[in-house]
Amino acid sequence: MISFEQALSELLSLAKQLESEMASIEDASGRILASDAIATHNQPPFDASAMDGYALQKSDKLPNKKLSVIGRVAAGGLFDGSVNKNQAVRIFTGAPLPAGADSVLIQEDAEVNEDNIVINDNIDANDYIRKKGDDYKKGEVLLQRGKTLKSFDIALLASMNFPMVNVIRRPLVSIISTGDELVYPGNLPTNNQIVASNTFGLNSLVNKWGANGHILPISRDNKSSINKALDLAVPADLVITIGGASVGDHDYIKDVFRDKNITTSFYKVAMKPGKPILAGKNKDTIFIGLPGNPVSALVCAHLFIKPLIGKMLGTNELANIEKQAILLNDLPANGERKHFMRGFKKDGFIEIFSKQDSSLLSILQKANSLVIRAPNEPALKKGNQIGYFELD
Repeated sequence: MISFEQALSELLSLAKQLESEMASIEDASGRILASDAIATHNQPPFDASAMDGYALQKSDKLPNKKLSVIGRVAAGGLFDGSVNKNQAVRIFTGAPLPAGADSVLIQEDAEVNEDNIVINDNIDANDYIRKKGDDYKKGEVLLQRGKTLKSFDIALLASMNFPMVNVIRRPLVSIISTGDELVYPGNLPTNNQIVASNTFGLNSLVNKWGANGHILPISRDNKSSINKALDLAVPADLVITIGGASVGDHDYIKDVFRDKNITTSFYKVAMKPGKPILAGKNKDTIFIGLPGNPVSALVCAHLFIKPLIGKMLGTNELANIEKQAILLNDLPANGERKHFMRGFKKDGFIEIFSKQDSSLLSILQKANSLVIRAPNEPALKKGNQIGYFELD
């Protein structure tokens, strides 16, 4: 049995960043950028009007000044001429600034008389010009590799005229639940069966973390069934089994991993919940055997699978970062295993749920934090500081 820290280190050492692929900009949200996004042009590409009004020479922007309007230009258009002294061009927001003009008079500051305007007494002195390259300049690195693309990033990429984006390929994750007692939702369980829940919670998590989850049929508690399930699971970047990893008479995962020539990296971790967890690798596929209890499986997913997917995607955004909060209740001394207790944090304070059984899915659903108890940690009092990981 190894420590949690050692197990996590060994698991991450099995993974490498996946290769990149091109994705359409419509499908790039939530993906990890594989290379820097560099501006291909200046934005805006020309000096443009920021308001509706009149383009003119700044020296003519004087109270009661009369100017001749020699044309008009709207966004998407172009004025084929030049603005000279005592002249103006009717202009609209986003339109290119005509040659010779260096300021825009907002339309509210002008009195219109046929083909002339007279500038009002109280005028806005701002030029209202969006300068070429004001937003970004050609050659500028706007987004760095490793960034998770969000909506505003997509808009920025679109403005750079990128129809396709270079992103890291999503890991393919196969999920296998094991157990004679399990049925999938929608099937009527008999008196000795339960509905599988871990599978769907785990699939939701891996998809949220940027992978492509794939749920396989339930494997029954025999080597033949588990072998067939593993055959269906590959090719995949990561295969996760749920249940069957302990030492009971019907726990065959460890044996089947060995039969499949999966080199075991570790088996059993000094942690609670989740002691019977194992991991290994065969060729390019990583295998993880999670405990069958709902809380154990999903807590282990947060602690191990989340950062593992982050490693495959080449991002640190999925690393679990320890934070601090103030306890709202007393805690007894901890045992020999590192304990990740379910809690609820609000406004810098954290309350530990009194029920911590690894079968209580309703408690996990209410939790937003995993409170970290070190091995053999002494009792803690209300008001003490304690470390925690945020739950997704």
